[in-house]
Order: sequence, then C-alpha cells, then structure tokens
Amino acid sequence: MLGKIKQWMGGKGSVATGAGADQKVLAAWAKEAGHTIKAVAGPAGGAVVSTNWGWRVEWGPSQRPYIKGQELRFRHELGVPGDVQMLLITRTMAHMLESDVFDSFTDAMQTRIDNTLPDEMRWLAMHTKVSIPAPSLLARRFLLISNAEAFASQWLQSGMAEALEEAATNWWTDPMPMVLTVNRGILTIRMDGNEVSMSQLRTVSELFVLAGRKLAAVQV
Repeated sequence: MLGKIKQWMGGKGSVATGAGADQKVLAAWAKEAGHTIKAVAGPAGGAVVSTNWGWRVEWGPSQRPYIKGQELRFRHELGVPGDVQMLLITRTMAHMLESDVFDSFTDAMQTRIDNTLPDEMRWLAMHTKVSIPAPSLLARRFLLISNAEAFASQWLQSGMAEALEEAATNWWTDPMPMVLTVNRGILTIRMDGNEVSMSQLRTVSELFVLAGRKLAAVQV
C-alpha cells in the first residue's frame, strides 16, 4: 500500500529509510520552513516540530490501529466550537475502518459502540454524511462526516473543496492511511510516518494550513 506513496512528488532522493533518517528529514524541513524541532525523550522516541503560527507536527509511534509503525500528526488548536466533530477520509479507508469496527464487535460480542474505539472509527457510525459538490473526484472518492453539517458545509464551500479536489487528483490516494479530523477545537491530520519525505511534509503542511485558516473563518 505504501509503495505508491513513498516517492510523493520529490523522487527517490527525498525518501528516508529508517527512524534516524526520518528525523533528519523532519529537521531539514523544519529548518527550511523556519520551524523548531525537539526530540522526544523516552524509549518510544519521536520528535515535535513547533511553528511560529501555533500549529505543530508530531512524529512518533502510531496512536491508531490503522497506521502501522510511525505516525505523522499535524495539530492546531483553533477557535472553533469545541463540540464540532468532523472527519474527512477516503471511501476506501472508511470501508477499511468500518470493517475493523465490525470485526472488533464480532470478536468481543459487543452490541454497541464504546469509547475504546478511536473517535474517527466511532464517528463513521454516529454522524451525518455531509454533501460534497458533484460531479467531482472528491465526491466520488471521499466522505465528509460531521455532527455539525452546516458548519462542515460552510468550511467545504469556502474554497476547501477546490483544494481537496487538487489533493485527490495529485497525491491523496484511496488507500493512503490518512484522516483529517476536527475535535475539541483541534484540527488534526494523521497519516503514515514511515519513510518521511520533504515533499510529503511540504504538501501536507500546505493543505493543513489552508484547512485551518478556512475553519477559523467559518461563521457559526
């Protein structure tokens, strides 16, 4: 699944191999962008990149079952209502997560969703699917799910639909283990953090910054 993602748009020379190489790529990107990076102490290791604009990037062991090995997280606390919950995900990934949820219920003989599952896995069953403008590649391949449909629609119509359509066309592939969420006022992108590349960091950070700016501008 990762083979088609590894090179992104920067060619083989931009792909790192191994945790040490990944941290070097993160450090090089942080320096290029004017950010600061600190290593995370402890046996698990990792790194945190802080920016002058309040958002940060965390790299370390995965916090989600659908991401194996290392995880890359972009996080920004925004001034959006804390009760707004949103999930943007490819239909392929949504199907995989729904299958995992079903399997966990079957194995444990559960009859209801509980809080032991990650938020995004629970939301697939709980929240409303937000309409995505069609016809578009985004509408065919992605799902936007939220408990605040009007809020999510306004965000999408603020110019995000076009930016996401471009991402879906150029690099955000169907099986890519990547999700965008909003929860407790925090915008997060989670994705595979194995073999990090400069192109990956540049491309995803650009989309992340735009998503945050558009979210902050939504009129509640």
